[in-house]
Amino acid sequence: MSLTAETTLEQRIQQVLNEYRPTLYMDGGDVEVLRVDEKGVAHLKMLGACIDCPISLLTMKLGIQRLLKEHFPEVSGVNAITDVSLSDLYDRQAVLEKSIHRSAKA
Repeated sequence: MSLTAETTLEQRIQQVLNEYRPTLYMDGGDVEVLRVDEKGVAHLKMLGACIDCPISLLTMKLGIQRLLKEHFPEVSGVNAITDVSLSDLYDRQAVLEKSIHRSAKA
């Protein structure tokens, strides 16, 4: 699939992210495109090790946001979404339990 106007913006973003994925995979993480809102913000779900990684915000802003803005002028920024709350980030046991629960569902 080429980056043509026939594909949705989300599909084109996904295609560009596919080239970046090996970098995320090296650390056990991944990212999923959820949607791009009317303001041009790409909402991305952090997956795997990215969920509770202390440098995932840097990866998101310096890596993924920069990459998307270079390829897509209509993207104004990114919003990282996880299913781990901010308080959970300070409670390693809660993060572990959510991770186990997610694995059990799969």
